[in-house]
Amino acid sequence: MDNKKQKKDILIKIACLICSFGLWLYISNVENPTVTTKVTDVPIEILNADVLSQYKLSMTPGQTFKVTLSIEGSASDVYRAKSDQFKLVIDLSTYALKKGDNNLPVEVIQSPNNVNVLRTPEMLKVNIILDDLIEKSVPINIDVDTRTKQGYYVSPAVTDQANAIVSGPAQLVNMVNEVVARGEAKDVAKDTELTLPLIAVDQAGRTVKDVNIKPSSINVVIPIRKSKIVDVNVKTTGEVGISLVLKSIEANPSKIEITGDDSVLKNISSIDTEPIDLSKITTNKDFVAKLKIPDNIRVLNGSDTVSIKVTTDKAATEELQQQDVQSKIQVKGLKEGFNATLEVDTLTVTLKGKSEVLKSIKEEDIVSEIDLTNLEEGDHEVSPKVTVKEGASLVKFTPEKIKVKITKK
Repeated sequence: MDNKKQKKDILIKIACLICSFGLWLYISNVENPTVTTKVTDVPIEILNADVLSQYKLSMTPGQTFKVTLSIEGSASDVYRAKSDQFKLVIDLSTYALKKGDNNLPVEVIQSPNNVNVLRTPEMLKVNIILDDLIEKSVPINIDVDTRTKQGYYVSPAVTDQANAIVSGPAQLVNMVNEVVARGEAKDVAKDTELTLPLIAVDQAGRTVKDVNIKPSSINVVIPIRKSKIVDVNVKTTGEVGISLVLKSIEANPSKIEITGDDSVLKNISSIDTEPIDLSKITTNKDFVAKLKIPDNIRVLNGSDTVSIKVTTDKAATEELQQQDVQSKIQVKGLKEGFNATLEVDTLTVTLKGKSEVLKSIKEEDIVSEIDLTNLEEGDHEVSPKVTVKEGASLVKFTPEKIKVKITKK
C-alpha cells in the first residue's frame, strides 16, 4: 500500500515539472515581451590619449570612466546582457580639448545582438578632467642601505646622472621635490654596482605617483674601502722653559679609524698632528691640533682635528739638568706567526730633571715601545712611545720613527 502511494507522488511531481517547463517555453517563445532595463558599470575605453601632449594637457589621476546604459529588447535578450558585452569608446583625437572639465560623448561600437542602447544624452556622456602638462628638472638623491663586511667602509655612492626630468599633470609635478634611487647591498667587501628605479617624492619624502620620470632608472656605483685603526702621533717643536717640567702630552682621541685606497692604507700605522710649539707653553694648556691626513685617506668620523692636553709642573728652584740615555725598544702587538725586524733597536732618550734623579735612572725606568697592532706583512714606519719614571721629564727621543719590516715566520 505504501509503495503504491510513493509511486503516485513521484508521478505527480514529474507531471508538475513537465507542465512548468512547457509553460516557460510558451512564455519565452510566444509571450516574450519587449522590456527596458539598465546595465551598470559599463567601462569606457579612451582612444588616442597620446593626442593630449599636442595640447600640452594631461589627465588628472584617479579618474574611472564607466556609465550606466539603458537597453531595450526582448526579455530573453535583455536579461542576459552583461556589461562586458558592450564596448564603449571616447576618441580624444576627434574633440577640441581644454584644461578642466571636458564633457565628451561616448560611442557604442559593440553591443549584444537584438539589444538596443537607448541613447539618452545624459547617459552617453562622460566628464574627463584635464590639467596642464608640464615638466621640470629635479635632483637625484641616492638612498642605498649598504652593509659591509667587518673592516670595510662605505664611501659616498657615485652616479653620472645628477638630475631627472619629471613630467605629468601640473598639480602633481609641482609637488615633486626630488627623485630618489632606493636600494640595498648586504655583506659587501668590494665596489658594488646597482641599477635602481627612480621614485618621485615630495618635500616630506612621500611618494608622488602618476608622473613620468626620465630616465626611469640609473646606474649607481658604491665604492667600498678598507678601514684601519691607527695611533695619533702628537708632533712637537721646541722645549718647555727651564722653569717647567713637561709631565704629559695626551691626544683625544688617541686612535682614529681611517679609510682610503688600499695601496696607501696598508703603509700607514699612525697619523701625525701638526707640530705644537712647546716653547710657548707657560702652564697646563689644551689645544686643537689638525691632523696631517695623507692624500686619498680620510677619517671615518669626518673630523680632521684632535684635542691635545699638555700637562706641566713647576721645576724645583735648584738647577735642572739634561741627560741622554739609551733605551732598548720593546715590540708589542705583533701578530702570531710573524717576525719584526727593526732598523734600529735602541732610542737615544733626552731627559730633564734634578741631578740626583737623573743619576738614579735605571734601564727599567725608561720604557720605549712600538705598537705593531693591526700591521700586516711588509715595511712600515712606526712612532715609538716613551715613558719615564716620576721626577724626570722627557725632552725628546731620536729617531722619532722606526723602520720595521714584518715577515712571516
